[in-house]
Amino acid sequence: MRKWMLGLSFLGLAACSEGTGTVTFTTYGEDYIEKEIPAAAGTEAGFVDGWTVRYSKFLVTLGEVKVYTHDETAAEQGPPKVFDVHKPGPVVVETFTNLPAQDWDHVSYAIAPAGNAVAGNADAQDVERMKAEGYSVYMEGTATKGSVTKRFEWGFTTNTLYEHCESPDLGEGVTVPKDGEETVELTIHGDHLFFDDLQSPDAKMRFDALAAADKLGIAGPDGVVTLEELAAVDLTELPQGQYGTGGAGGVRNLRDFVTALVRTAGHYRGEGECAPKVR
Repeated sequence: MRKWMLGLSFLGLAACSEGTGTVTFTTYGEDYIEKEIPAAAGTEAGFVDGWTVRYSKFLVTLGEVKVYTHDETAAEQGPPKVFDVHKPGPVVVETFTNLPAQDWDHVSYAIAPAGNAVAGNADAQDVERMKAEGYSVYMEGTATKGSVTKRFEWGFTTNTLYEHCESPDLGEGVTVPKDGEETVELTIHGDHLFFDDLQSPDAKMRFDALAAADKLGIAGPDGVVTLEELAAVDLTELPQGQYGTGGAGGVRNLRDFVTALVRTAGHYRGEGECAPKVR
């Protein structure tokens, strides 16, 4: 695989006769992370059991952005960066200049712990928290239903490579325009953490079972749903037809289930898909 150094933060191919262009990668948490995940209403998507969720923080360690073909690499990101996608976006992850103007059929990126991560748009103390705890994803928020409010602060050490990224409208990879700039959004889907099935396209968002886990705390209900409490909920105890694993191995309790869902949060250009590879 041939690589050429271009600047300090990434690798890029030398200019060629077909011309060159620029690709800017951004990340964005959409309204569900920036504002609210609502309760379902009519044809509008949301929690089918009446909850709403508001995030106050949603940190991701995003790195290894790569543009390539099967035998050439056009560009690679430098150090991973920590972003708080609850803050208004999209926000720039990396800009690659002087790339050969052509189709590059592979784009990949990772959401993974990184001891060498630097700040994207995240506060300095949040960057240090992610590095010290070995987190790839960390979020804080509240869930509300009527007069009941539950808080959560969840950190995950998942290491996921998102490969073969493809947009339903623009196809696979990215096309570098001659003498122009293409913007590619690495979209984070905060609603995925609350789906009730790991593989079904008909999965629904629910919070009832997560809220009920708070009752299992040592001190009884305290309004905070912890990952430790979720680990105490065996999936076999939940209503039939909910929390299906689709054959995924090693998913036995609600903590396992939510952790598996975290790996599905990374998307491409909105609703585009990548193939998540567990590392």
